[in-house]
Amino acid sequence: MRRIRAGLLAAIIGFGCLALSGSSVQTPGDGPILVRLHKSGLERLPEVLAARIRVHSELEYGWIASFDGRLSAALRARAVNFTVLDAEPDGKRYFLVDLSFAGEGPALDAFGRTIPVDEHTALFRTDDGREAREVLPPGFQIKALSLESGLSLKDAAEAAGSAGRIMGRLLRPPAYDSRIAASVAQISTAALAANILALQNFQTRYASYPGCEQAGDYLNNYFAALGLVVEFDPFTFSSNRSSRNIVAALPGKASPEYVVILCAHYDSTTGSTTGPTTAPGADDNASGTAAVMEIARVLAGRSFDFTLKFICFSAEEWGLYGSKHYAETARNTGEKILGVLNLDMIAYPDALPEDLDIFVNASSDWLANRFVLCARQYAGVGLIRTVNPSVRASDHSPFWDNGFSALLAIEDYPVKNPFYHKTTDVLATLNLEFAAAVTKITLAVAAGLAQPGLQ
Repeated sequence: MRRIRAGLLAAIIGFGCLALSGSSVQTPGDGPILVRLHKSGLERLPEVLAARIRVHSELEYGWIASFDGRLSAALRARAVNFTVLDAEPDGKRYFLVDLSFAGEGPALDAFGRTIPVDEHTALFRTDDGREAREVLPPGFQIKALSLESGLSLKDAAEAAGSAGRIMGRLLRPPAYDSRIAASVAQISTAALAANILALQNFQTRYASYPGCEQAGDYLNNYFAALGLVVEFDPFTFSSNRSSRNIVAALPGKASPEYVVILCAHYDSTTGSTTGPTTAPGADDNASGTAAVMEIARVLAGRSFDFTLKFICFSAEEWGLYGSKHYAETARNTGEKILGVLNLDMIAYPDALPEDLDIFVNASSDWLANRFVLCARQYAGVGLIRTVNPSVRASDHSPFWDNGFSALLAIEDYPVKNPFYHKTTDVLATLNLEFAAAVTKITLAVAAGLAQPGLQ
């Protein structure tokens, strides 16, 4: 760990000199190049050039992006700051790795090729093309980086602007609503515990393996029994693996084409590099999945103007593959997503009274504001609200990549649960009162966004 951190610090110190001239340790060729693109100066970039830059992942001060190497001179001429990360990225499988979780374990570069991006983030790939999750210890949080997908820089800017316009036109101010309060009061701590235990009892929910697929069947049946419209959303990943998202919908009565999403990932891991082992995943992330299930139970008989979707994603632990598949499909089909509430680990307070960490990017900040307000109105939980697009390692991230507003709610970031990605992550270690409080806030935000209709 110390080796990679030293390298990162050196990279950050030298970044300003390299980026100002657009120069790099690598020389751009005529094919696509992978770069770290600094945000400063992009407002002066003509749309015709912005349309030729594909952005793959936003960071706090820049983007992971790609463009044809022949565009380099034009960008340098306009004082656009960038550093070449790989002058020949074609055919390589990269992962963004969040180093904040790794503790004092082995350095990242002990496991494969590493390219520092900023103080807390690195690009990683293996020499043999294996998945990062197959070789990295459990402390490293990962996100698969797809160089074949992503918005153009022009489209990303337009999506961020349109989000605010849609919100202003459609959504009422988040005033206290007695109908929402009545729903909040129906959240059951016992039901949350039963949901977590049911998922834990699959022993492991390692994506693409039988335990995970059985858990998917269980979730599908649960939502169907509530009378929701349920479907499997199958996808493939890692060349020859497959799994399924479970998507349950409560159609809106006034404008069903507009959608509010509550989501959590239901797969689990213990970071094994040899295949599935016992991975009860009670906190990570049966807790978030249980909350989505419980909110669906309470709201299933209600009426809303807009559609509510309750989505359980798979293969999050492999690199966010399930949510990536869904978010890209939603963008390509023109799904009108108002906002996404992603719950990932909400039941282990390291110290009481515990604060819930809320993360958004700049274009999703309005969503964090509503979350903070609903916490005051409907549940007494303290919040730490942070605008930081570098927090990428959960299922909100692919929605950011595709131009949608999304929020991550997590008990602590970086994770402080000592049972994280271990066989000891079980129900007995959790604080269900805290989980219930988070569930109540999330219900209030989602119900307010969907706008309660006539009952």
